Amino acid sequence: MLTARREETDKVLGLESGADDYLTKPFGVREFIARVRALLRRRPSRTSDYAAAITAGGLTVDPARRHARLDGREIELTAHEFDLLYLLASNRGIVFSRDALVQRVWGGETHITERSVDTLIKRLRKKIEENPAEPRYIATVWGTGYKFTDA
Repeated sequence: MLTARREETDKVLGLESGADDYLTKPFGVREFIARVRALLRRRPSRTSDYAAAITAGGLTVDPARRHARLDGREIELTAHEFDLLYLLASNRGIVFSRDALVQRVWGGETHITERSVDTLIKRLRKKIEENPAEPRYIATVWGTGYKFTDA
């Protein structure tokens, strides 16, 4: 995230909303390039180039192409949204705690909180669920975390 908003609350809100990093203006080009390189080093692909696509109901998640389709239409996903969806869909029925999802999706980056998971789930549900209030694919397991249903 590149912004002129410098307050700590703005930075926390940006990071909890799913940003991988937060850089305020004015900034130096060398710092910007160093931050991009650091992000690229931290984010190795979590999916195999040869992993098979996963299909559940009308949803298809293809890790080799890093895209998802719902009823034949392409779904625009951020990198974290895709990683979270693929992790849950490839482990259908397994409940993941918020902390486990932080570790698996963000790689344990220290500025991410467990509430970031809730925000990402909410955004993902808006994109893949017909009715996000009654999710068909991603279920909340109250007091524990989330799981991909047997849709």
